[in-house]
Amino acid sequence: MLTATKLVGGVFLSLTALYASYLFLSLHSTFTLTSTVYYINGLLGFWIGWRSIGFDPGMGGKWSIITGLRGALIFAVISAMAFGFWTVYVKLENFFIRDFDDILESWYKAFVEYFGLISAPDVLLVLVIGGCISGLGAGLANRYLS
Repeated sequence: MLTATKLVGGVFLSLTALYASYLFLSLHSTFTLTSTVYYINGLLGFWIGWRSIGFDPGMGGKWSIITGLRGALIFAVISAMAFGFWTVYVKLENFFIRDFDDILESWYKAFVEYFGLISAPDVLLVLVIGGCISGLGAGLANRYLS
């Protein structure tokens, strides 16, 4: 069901994800997936903001901030998982992986590498501040518009 709370949580976390992706790509210029990262992270940010933040954001207080930080953390983990899946897909497409054990090992290495790269201080600061703003915005939308 479409509510203002879910929409605000989704849009704000999506904007946070897009700006974090921009910072991530500017810090790591050798990264090959430029436009794909924007699309995937923007959609993931909207979906996670819709489901995680927009579900029960509180009324605009400290619980709204905690909900926003939870959404930003969930976004970081799911984004790293998606990058791991994309890396495995590209390796399978190019026949770099032959065994099932190599699939799991390749996914785990890509997941940890991306999660390590996303933990740069600039990107973390954007995720924390954007998560707080997303939670507060959804909480205020819950208070005044629902």
